[in-house]
Parts: sequence; structure tokens; C-alpha cells
Amino acid sequence: MPTLQDLVNRVRQEVAGFSQNQQQFTFLTSSIINTDLVLSVDDTTQVSRGQIEVDGNELMLVKNVNQTTKQITVDPFGRGWAGTTAVSHTANARIENNPIWPTIRIQEAINDTIRSVYPDLWAVGTSTFPKISVVYEYQLPADAEEVIHVQHQLIGPSHVWPFARSWRFVGQASSIDFTGGKALYIGDDVVPGRQIVVTYQKEPSELVNLTDDFATVTGLPSTAQDVIVWGACAKLTVQLEGPRLALATVEASERSQYVQPGSASRVAAYFDQQYARRLEQEARKLRDRYPRPSHYDF
Repeated sequence: MPTLQDLVNRVRQEVAGFSQNQQQFTFLTSSIINTDLVLSVDDTTQVSRGQIEVDGNELMLVKNVNQTTKQITVDPFGRGWAGTTAVSHTANARIENNPIWPTIRIQEAINDTIRSVYPDLWAVGTSTFPKISVVYEYQLPADAEEVIHVQHQLIGPSHVWPFARSWRFVGQASSIDFTGGKALYIGDDVVPGRQIVVTYQKEPSELVNLTDDFATVTGLPSTAQDVIVWGACAKLTVQLEGPRLALATVEASERSQYVQPGSASRVAAYFDQQYARRLEQEARKLRDRYPRPSHYDF
């Protein structure tokens, strides 16, 4: 199954085709620790002042480049730049010069999209508990946002779990009796001791580590990965329009006749259309997979 790293790679590949910037790479020739400010690299001609991304996870701010010694000096405040974390890196770690879309920005766009798909797309959770005589309201996990359906166990060898017909989801339950404030009131005549299974929807979880499995961590269907990719691309490509706002230089003025202002916005709109189309398709599949049987709410 795809990981966060796989999604980052796919997003980067999708958006790279709409930028004319040529990526420049080199690599460390010796390892560094998280406090080192001097980096020995293979080819300093591929590095300039500004941001560099090392090993795909740390941004650094370059103070100067020494072509003779093949060393980069980083500003005293330049390690762990722009929200990244200063860490150790081994020899041969990749260095990208002034990345258009650093990995951390792509991760943020991916997680922004994961948050935005709810409630169209949602993760599924279950809670199981036994029926207790004279008890009608039961605690649900704090992440329960809406109940999809409720089933209960019948007596005997039939192994039939009918859907409950009379229940209510309590989203603002008393915290005195229900930690987390979520509960289910069930009015069906369930035999004490029989199990009750509640299937509920919850918000998808964000991806934190590059090794995180998409479906396992987010709780979203594995087929929805491209929805997240399209949404992240739409968020990132609109940033390409920023440099078009300043056409003072001769180069920019000349290039403007070939790359018209608004081009990035049109690309972003294309990705947004793909996102909206796939989002509706996946939402329809999810609704079909988890139908909501009729029940009495009171």
C-alpha cells in the first residue's frame, strides 16, 4: 500500500511538469550532526545562497558557498529552517538547491487535503459492548462523529446480527457519565449479556511519518489516494503564480508572452476539477459500502 513518501513523490512528479525551473542536486561527501554549520559537498556549482533541502527532510539556509574547498556554510539560525527539524545526515545524502516545493510543504498540502475531504470521505470505527440490564445509554469513543448503524447479537446458534431499529447518537453526552462526551442510546429489546456493535464514522487522521501507510493511518479507502494527490497538487500549483506578479525584469517580460499571467491558476483549476470529480466518486462508493438502515430516532 502507498506510504506518505509515495504520495509526496507522486505529487512532486505531477506538479514538476508545470514548472520550467531545472532542479539542481549534489550530495554530502561526509556526514554531519544536527549542529554542524559547514557542509562538505561533491559539487558546489549546483548550490547557491538561499534554501537547500538535505535528504528530503531538512531545510537549511545557505550563507555562502566556497567553490575552492567545496564547502557550504549555513547561517547560525539556518539549520531546521522553515519548520523542519535539524537532524544528523550521512555521507551521500541528497541536497536539492532552492526546491520549489520542499517535502515539508508537500506533506502539509497532503494533510490539508486529508482534513478537507471530511465529511464527504470519512474513516470507519467500531465499538463493541455487552447489553446491561436496565442500562440504555452506552459510551462511544471520543472520535465518533456520527453513527452509521447499530447491530446486536441474537440468542442461539443462528449467528444473526440484526440492525437495531431504535437508537439515537448523543454527540453532546454528559462528561460525568461518558468520558469524551459521545454516547449511544439504544431502545431495542436486547437480551442482557448479548453484544452490541456500533459502526460509526470519524475524521481521517493525518500522515506524520514518511513511512506511514495511507489507508492504515488515515482510515480512508485505499482507492482514495489519488483524491488526496489531486487536492495537494491544486494547493501547490497556485503558488507558481506568485513570481508572475512581478514582471519588472527583462527576462520576465520576455517570457510573459510565452507563459501568460494566470497560467498557474488555470493549472490549479485543472487539478481542482480532478479532485472534485474523484472526491464525488469515492464518496458515492463509501455511501454504497456503508448503507444506513432506517431506524427510529427519539
